Amino acid sequence: MRKSAPSTYDTETDVVVIGYGFAGAVTAITAHDAGAEVTILEKMAQPGGNSRVSGGNCVIPRDSDEAVESFTDYLTQLCFGTTPRDVVEALVQEARTLVKWCADLGGDLHIPEQLIVAGTYPRTVKGPGFPKVPGGQGTFDKYCLRGDAYVPPSLRLWNLLSANVAERAIDVRLRAAAQELITDDSGAVVGVVAEADGRRIAVRARKAVVMTCGGFENNPELKQDHVPAKPLKFAGNPGNTGDGIRLAQAVGADLWHMSPTSTIIGFQAPEFEAAFGIFFPSDGFIYTDRHGRRYVDETGVELHEFTRVCAHFDSEEVEFPRIPSWGIFNEETRLAGPLTWNTSGYNRDLYHWSPDNSAEVERGWILKADSIEELAEQLGLAPSALETTLGRYNAACASGTDTEFGRSAETLKPIEPPYYAVPLHPTVLNTQGGARRDRHARVLDPHGEPIPRLYSAGEFGSAWGFLYQGASNITECLVFGRIAGANAAAQDGS
Repeated sequence: MRKSAPSTYDTETDVVVIGYGFAGAVTAITAHDAGAEVTILEKMAQPGGNSRVSGGNCVIPRDSDEAVESFTDYLTQLCFGTTPRDVVEALVQEARTLVKWCADLGGDLHIPEQLIVAGTYPRTVKGPGFPKVPGGQGTFDKYCLRGDAYVPPSLRLWNLLSANVAERAIDVRLRAAAQELITDDSGAVVGVVAEADGRRIAVRARKAVVMTCGGFENNPELKQDHVPAKPLKFAGNPGNTGDGIRLAQAVGADLWHMSPTSTIIGFQAPEFEAAFGIFFPSDGFIYTDRHGRRYVDETGVELHEFTRVCAHFDSEEVEFPRIPSWGIFNEETRLAGPLTWNTSGYNRDLYHWSPDNSAEVERGWILKADSIEELAEQLGLAPSALETTLGRYNAACASGTDTEFGRSAETLKPIEPPYYAVPLHPTVLNTQGGARRDRHARVLDPHGEPIPRLYSAGEFGSAWGFLYQGASNITECLVFGRIAGANAAAQDGS
């Protein structure tokens, strides 16, 4: 039942932006520069959301009509019919202007020389995440903001965007959690009720409200209901608890893409709220399920697709046997580099992983054993099962042929004592679900009609409906932030 609008407001503005990550920043900048007065409401004490701790790369089509059309085909196919083509077209066309737009803000988006992290799995690559899907090869590139190599790409971009917000007369309110969207008698969204500094305030939006409030990676109930692999950990912003879903539903919004996620494999340290993404720095490793059985070509998993890999359910044993998994590796791999990338993830600013993983062995995060029997005891596995698994894998290394999973010969490196192991869970970088939007960034109801004066951008209600092309969520933040900001500012005021 719709609640009546308050008789008085605590404050008013033209455009209210809910959430202050990349999408919120871009929306606010665009709306402000189009002449609107803008207020940002951010529930966390620190702004930046998932964006600030992301990989920081974005995808941009190559500058030809043929490449743009083929790239649109590619992304549309990855969505498997769940996203209208005109939404994908809007994203791709607007992305063509991102380099110039960024330059106008004082930044330099460029194609980095090295996007392949050599010898690490899962890997991020320059080309398409799904090279067999037509239209991906040679149609786009990955970009990041040029800057100090010691500053992670996502932080460089955040520093640029937040500085541009600070330079403008944009009202930013931290610790201001949106509680309710206010509608008038016609159903148009005319404001927001928020809890700020321990009290409820009503903010009137003369033109529009834009929801840029992220996903639900840190909402156990929503993940349980919608994501097929269970349980999942999260690597990003703990504030992403799906608040926007409830707000949008209350005013009649339709939802879409609630099951797809961008999910890596990760380790949950007991001392930390978020998990660490695990990226083995050398080839001498395997994944086993909770029973010690290998289950996949470890070097062939696309970076963001571990939900699907781990979602296998054993209906006889009534369990997800791959959750948790074990990452088992050798001494060469331990010494090759840290098991996590220190450039992304919520823990990036809280803990720096040691270069040779020795500190994590000391902490007990990584287990060490000198024999299969000792390792099996530590992992709670039957020694015979682990001996069989390692025996088969090492035999494949000796012969150069992995008959079980087809892992390429050049990556087959034997695992011999001392043995190391780390427990692994599917770890969500971001969810894709939320309110359905159209090419104009308008939020839609279940009949496909726009809810008046309500827009969205970014991870909340993302366009990615099945497979996810790496770095395209950041593109979406920038593109739909611009579209939403421009259209919100162009609304008739009242």
